[in-house]
Amino acid sequence: MREQIRLFKALSSESRLKVLLLLKEHPQCVHLIASRLKMTQPAVSQHLRALKEAGLVKAEKRGTFMHYAMNPRGVEGYGKALAGIFGGWARLQQSGKGTANCPPKLLKECQGGQTSRRSRQHRPKEGS
Repeated sequence: MREQIRLFKALSSESRLKVLLLLKEHPQCVHLIASRLKMTQPAVSQHLRALKEAGLVKAEKRGTFMHYAMNPRGVEGYGKALAGIFGGWARLQQSGKGTANCPPKLLKECQGGQTSRRSRQHRPKEGS
């Protein structure tokens, strides 16, 4: 029961659900997620922290940016934990959209291309 409660707490925010939907497309940095959701980077970092603590998201530092991605192992673990409630088992499946929905300029920045002065000032701290 503890696993189900942890999952439902992590998913109790509309913003966190939106973040997960973006990460289902492909791994992304805080800057890109914030831009796409029209949120501040600190707000996105807080939501990512909650999702990471719940095991739904994993982080990897690439260059100057932290990139976040869905954690298939965590999603599958929760799927097993919820099987008793829903009678099924959830598996992470990629949506196939890839980077098609990302603004090209931001995607380039996120992937280690040019960084704007503003994005350098608001770089996510390691582990956020």
